[in-house]
Amino acid sequence: MAKFVDFYSDREAQDIVEAFLERFPTMFEGFDVARIGFVTTKKKKAKYPIKVHSVKYPQSVWLSKAYIFETLEVAWKKCDQKKKNMSVFRAMCAIPMGGFDEQSKAFGKVLQPDIKMFMKEYAACGGVPNWEENPSAKDPMSQTAEQVAKAVPVGEAIPEEDDGTVKRKAVTVGDVASVSKTVSKT
Repeated sequence: MAKFVDFYSDREAQDIVEAFLERFPTMFEGFDVARIGFVTTKKKKAKYPIKVHSVKYPQSVWLSKAYIFETLEVAWKKCDQKKKNMSVFRAMCAIPMGGFDEQSKAFGKVLQPDIKMFMKEYAACGGVPNWEENPSAKDPMSQTAEQVAKAVPVGEAIPEEDDGTVKRKAVTVGDVASVSKTVSKT
């Protein structure tokens, strides 16, 4: 059986997670660093410098970890400290509330990116769109909780009804035609 030895344990991402938990204690309520394994993989190319993996049964029995944060050495070393902070913040946002609670339905789950996750990232990076490529994005570690709260966009992409459901309607040809007329006039 072949061994995969191109990885090592590293504290850099763990230190950043711990610093975020001190800085934003209410944003990441219930977050448990002891239940996350941190590993750096060598010689593996990727677009993002960090990946979040959920640890499933039976591995969770002996690891006692719910998640693994895998930093990819090639991409990680290319990042400056601000980019590393933003990447770790993004990884932390991928863990749902209750992700560390064994009684929760969200235990060990990883969120698919959605509007609420992006709103958190958007706010933490100073309200700068496309923060991953935009050099004017702020380091989340330099933001205060009040600054982040102010930068959260007001409103929702699709408003919910009182019962929590989303009222949807089919898009008609008339809807598309009215949009294309408006766009062509500008």
